[in-house]
Amino acid sequence: MGFTAAPSLLVEANDAPAGTSSIPGDLADGCLLVPLLWQSEPAVTDQLRVAASLSRSSNARLCVLDPTSEAPTAYGPDLPPDAEREVIDRAVRSTLRAGQPGVLRTHTLLNGILTAVDTADVDALVIPRGSGTGFLRQSLAEHLGLRAACDVITVNGRQSYDDARSILLPVTGGPHSTAAVDVARRIAADTDAWIDVLHIVPPHASDRRQARATEHVEAATDRIGRPDRTATWVLEARCLADAIVEQSEYYGLTVLGAPTKGRLREFIAGSTSRTVQHGARSAVISVRTNR
Repeated sequence: MGFTAAPSLLVEANDAPAGTSSIPGDLADGCLLVPLLWQSEPAVTDQLRVAASLSRSSNARLCVLDPTSEAPTAYGPDLPPDAEREVIDRAVRSTLRAGQPGVLRTHTLLNGILTAVDTADVDALVIPRGSGTGFLRQSLAEHLGLRAACDVITVNGRQSYDDARSILLPVTGGPHSTAAVDVARRIAADTDAWIDVLHIVPPHASDRRQARATEHVEAATDRIGRPDRTATWVLEARCLADAIVEQSEYYGLTVLGAPTKGRLREFIAGSTSRTVQHGARSAVISVRTNR
């Protein structure tokens, strides 16, 4: 089946006139941009559910961009559950109907999305995690995470995300940890979810290390601002990633900061975020801030 790429999305960044958007004026400033890029119903469903929760709790417009159409569809932040279901169903039908793009070039698609982010002042980009097949290959997701001048929220789309009544929030104090706390806080505010803030220390950690762990979880709890629906937890474990994967079984959603290692070091030592996204028994959101 043929695939008609939207010229508004696939314009090369260098070809876009200065000061203008590569996407028509329907894309307003201060919005969450959700490009539909993967032929997977769980991925599309989870991507839109996360974006809808963030839209409602942050009062931001939700802009769903289907590469098979000419312009994004914008929704207000008061999207009710029945309308959200309709949006999801329409998006799933659209992405599954499109078929393999064939002529769609990853670098062109990347430039189109980056241009849209730059020219429309997008607050956050919500994307599914890439794979070796389908529209969204891993390299595209990685490049968007590193280059988009906004927060990038990546949903793994491997497990069902059902309203996130409980959220596991591992915090490290790293540069993306605060952004992860904010995303978890907004989703919890929308779904009235319980949050367990977790920090993992090695066995027999020193008193100083334990004190620093307590500071991390307390700082996250203060930022969340829902003491009656938030708990803190310092866990001793030898492997950070394995411990998070094991605990994820008991939660509807796991939210964590994006990896901070360089590409070579990540290749050699592995990435906690990537391991969790592959192995977790709940839906996983990885959050990166590039502001």
